[in-house]
Formats: sequence, structure tokens, C-alpha cells
Amino acid sequence: MTSNDADIMTWLLQGQAAAEAGRATDAALAFAKVREALPTDVQVAIMLADAWRLAGRVADERDVLRGAWAHASGLDVPTRYALGTSLLRVGAAGEARACFASVAAARPRDPAALGALASATRAAGDPTEAWRIVEQALRLAPALPALLLTAAQIRHALGDLAGAVTWLDRADAVRPHDGPTHLQRGQTTLLGGISAAGWAGFEYRSLPRSLTGARDWHGEPLTGDSIVVLGDQGLGDQFHFARYLPYLARRGAARVTLVCHPSAVALFRASGFDAVPAGDAPPSDWSVPLLSLPHRLQLDADHASDAIPYLRVESPDIMVPAATPANSAPGRRRMGLVYKGNPDFLATGLRDFDPALLPTLTSLPNIEWVWLQYGEQPPFHDPVVTRPAMSSDWLDTAALLQTLDGVVTVDTSVAHLAGAMGLPGYVLLPYAPDWRWGLGNDRTAWYPSLTLLRQPTPGDWQSVVAALRDRLAP
Repeated sequence: MTSNDADIMTWLLQGQAAAEAGRATDAALAFAKVREALPTDVQVAIMLADAWRLAGRVADERDVLRGAWAHASGLDVPTRYALGTSLLRVGAAGEARACFASVAAARPRDPAALGALASATRAAGDPTEAWRIVEQALRLAPALPALLLTAAQIRHALGDLAGAVTWLDRADAVRPHDGPTHLQRGQTTLLGGISAAGWAGFEYRSLPRSLTGARDWHGEPLTGDSIVVLGDQGLGDQFHFARYLPYLARRGAARVTLVCHPSAVALFRASGFDAVPAGDAPPSDWSVPLLSLPHRLQLDADHASDAIPYLRVESPDIMVPAATPANSAPGRRRMGLVYKGNPDFLATGLRDFDPALLPTLTSLPNIEWVWLQYGEQPPFHDPVVTRPAMSSDWLDTAALLQTLDGVVTVDTSVAHLAGAMGLPGYVLLPYAPDWRWGLGNDRTAWYPSLTLLRQPTPGDWQSVVAALRDRLAP
């Protein structure tokens, strides 16, 4: 055994020991050393990706799996299928599509392989081609539940909500009580407009764990009781659904505490909410997921938009000075700019704006662009782009937004923050947006101050830029 072999064995043992002890990050760091020594070994890459997954590092897991696909030419078909499944799960849709295409080429009459290729093709932003593929798969296996669900998801992505419901009905008939099918029905229903049925289906998402010692609240009387609201999903979701928190006090709760992301605690407190970071929740009589509030409060189609602004920089107890970026030019409108969101978001490839189009956008006259992309410098040099010092605290970001004439952003937390503050802005949306943005309209009842600009066809950001330039032209 060479010294290099001994090192590899040591790192493997260290990684395995850390994994068995539940120290996923330490395991990943050890396995990363093995991968550096064996960069083309796909099994090592998959082992490292699994460790990053357990550590909750989706972007790192995605990067490793993409690297594994680059060296996958010698893999057998079952291993390729497994790799494609992992790639699709972490949002590497392009690589997953290529991986499943190689599987389908080897197994052209395998409906599962064709269905996986259809799913990846949809996720990669090509629902029309995805529909062609899933039709081919359905001819081979017309009653396969997974294919029926895939067909519904593709019709949803094409904006055909009635067609999606038809395929969901077929999936229900073959496999009733299936959670993913119910969740898809909820999201399809909500995309067409919020309703009791949509919220009921949305309950099939992954829910946060109930607070220890508290009863799980489903609408019971709250008179004099305390309730902890568990912020689930992303920061944008927490900004979005905070509007429903006051309803709990109206139902008689003596104390309503929001458990939220640590970076948003100061903002929620400044807005008048009792907020604490995860791990600091007080003892409580009840607990409830934040995104379950409209369902469990039975609010049905109530957007609670009359509460806007419900996020703010100042409260009766707190006053935060507004942040003013340096090098501000007089006489220009100052517009915040966000072109991509959290890389851990699984559909980030569809949601994020094409950076090659940013110079076209920033060439508009009489606009000073304020770069709001936290932790990243602009991918180009432009004298009309101001780069203020950005903070990881969302209260500081809210103070900065108040100094602007508006924001231009993709579907990110900044979009929800601006809308919840009642500030003007433009939200750039993919052809098949998240359910909350609806279809067709350039306005949303969720955030009356925001204008929605949509891709007319999948992937067409150029038309979105043209529409935005028309809106912002002097």
C-alpha cells in the first residue's frame, strides 16, 4: 500500500466514523479529501454528495453530483438511473435530463426510464418536449401511477390546469391517498386561485416538526392560550405568510410567537411580531406550521392584503436609520436589482435570470441600479450599478429598500419583502411560475404594489427584458 492509499483509507475511515456519529459536515470534509485524490471515481462522488445532503448543503451536493455526471461514461444503466434521480432531486435538471436520456437510449421501451426523462425535461424548462416523451411512456404503461403524476405535472408546467386536474384524477383512481399527488393537486389548484381545496392539498408538503410539549393546532379555540408558529420552507415563504399571524390573536391567543430564520428575527420584531430563532421557542400550549395558517384558520380565499404593509423598518419601540448607498447620482431613479435567488432552491435554474442580459437591462438611461445580490459582485462592470455594503440581517435590507424608487427581482425573498412592505417593484417570472404568482395577470392580490412580468414562452428572458425596458422607459 502506498502512502497515498494509506491517506485515502484514513480519510474514508474518518468520514465513515463521522457519518455514524451524525456529524455529516465532518464526514463530507473527510470524503472531499478522498475525492480530491480520486477525482474520477463516481462512487466516491456519490458518497460525498450523500454526506452534503445529510448536512443540508444542497448547493454543495448539487456541485458534487454534477461532477460525478462528468465522469459517468462507464457506469452501468442502473447506476446511471440512480445518479439521474439524485441529480433531479437536487435541481441539476440539465444534467439529470442528459443522464436519463442515456438510460432511455439503452432502454427505449422502459416506461420508468421514459417517465424519468420526461420529468427531467420538464424541470429543465422544456415542458413541450416533456409532454411528447411522457405520451410515449404512457402508451407503454397507461396505468402507471408515477407516469400519471408526471403527466399532470407537465400539463401544470404548460399552464393547462384543467388538463393537469384530469391526469391527477386518473392518478388518484389508480393510487388513492398518495401524498405527492395530493400536493400536486393543491399546487395546481392554488396556481388557478387560492381556495379551501388548494390549501387542503398544500398540507401534503413536508411539514416542520411540531414543538415538543405543545399540541398540534388545527383550529381549536385559543382563548388565553399560547401558540408557537413554526416558519417552514424558505425566507420568502416566511415573509409571505406572516400576514396571517394577527388572525391567531383575533382568535384569542394570549401569545403568538414566530420561530423564523435567525437573519429575519430583527425584521419581524421591528414589524411588531414576537419572533425568535429556531431553538429558542418558548414553552407553549400549541404549535402550528406558518404556511398551514390559511388552511387551519379556514380563510379560504382571503389574501389578507389589507394588512400591507405588515413588514416594516420601524415600530413604536424601534427606529432603524435608513441605509443610503454611496455614490448615489442625483436625478436618477434608483432601482434595486436581484437576478438570482438562493442556490439551494431546487428550481433555481428556471427561476434565475440570464446574467448575459444584465447589460441590456442596465443600459437604460436615467436609472441608477443598486446591486442587492448578497454575497456576490455583479458579473460585469457598469458605472451605473451601485454596490452598497450588504448585510446578512434582513432588517438592514428592509432599510435599504426604503431608500429606493423600486426593485427589479426574480422570485426571491426580496420580492416578498418589497411586496410585504408595500414598496413598488417588478417581479420577473418564468413561464411556469410558483403557484402564488398565478397565471396571465401582471398583478397579484398578494402584493398590490408589485408588477409581474412573465416569460411568454419557456426560457424567454429576452421578452421579459424588453417588457421591463418599456415599463421603465422615461
